Amino acid sequence: MSLPSPALAAVLVLATAAGLGGCDRAPDRVDVEMDTSAVARADVERALDRIRNACRPLFTRHAGGVTGVRAIVSSDGSAQTRRFGWGVYFDLRVALRADPETLPRPADREARFLAGGGARPGLLALSPTAAALCDQTLAPGRRSAFLAIPGLAEDLPKLVLNPTREQVAAYRAEEQRALTGDYQSQRNIAWCFIDGCYGVEPIDDVRACAWRLVIAAAKHPKSDASDVENVRFDCDAALSPDDRANATVEAGRLFKKIYKTDLPKAP
Repeated sequence: MSLPSPALAAVLVLATAAGLGGCDRAPDRVDVEMDTSAVARADVERALDRIRNACRPLFTRHAGGVTGVRAIVSSDGSAQTRRFGWGVYFDLRVALRADPETLPRPADREARFLAGGGARPGLLALSPTAAALCDQTLAPGRRSAFLAIPGLAEDLPKLVLNPTREQVAAYRAEEQRALTGDYQSQRNIAWCFIDGCYGVEPIDDVRACAWRLVIAAAKHPKSDASDVENVRFDCDAALSPDDRANATVEAGRLFKKIYKTDLPKAP
């Protein structure tokens, strides 16, 4: 992420009057760097209050192990923020003491979160340490946790994508090639449902998994170990059992349409 420009760079210190025993920072203090002008300062303050309320353990029970909290407010998009429909988001970074007593060990020295409004307003803990700071339990096999905060949709703008005619046409052509069995096009379409393809298609993890299953089952000569890994990551680790079952049904429909035979059963 680029550093804030001089015109936009600012530090907003939000603190409670109460001090933290033996420490020079208040437990609710967050240093904010504005790297965008797409959101008002008052909205940033309200969003931070909602985050504090949703993740109280960070600022209460675990505060003794925290040496600083910094939030970079940005509108620079990424695959992850597009997936959540965030036009403006917080990159929240929590600096920790070595071996904080209230957290599972080993704990990271810095825990990171992303937070935004838009289609899925909430706070995403990017590591087990970050999840523990909000007392969030990780699902089996996961290393991140999402905490829904509906009110953030009122404070932080959603992502608005307006694909051009050329982008729509390019996607439709890619889709047609995928349906004829073109290996690379199938991989591209699977990624589109993960990333959003400039807004041409909505992000849809079930359909992404379905294409991953089709690719793995087709065993194209160009296929490699990454296709098996994509099934593990985009299907087995990413979906609930019900969504995984729905993806298998959709994969069967696609496979039949493309290859005129049933989807082989997974070994």
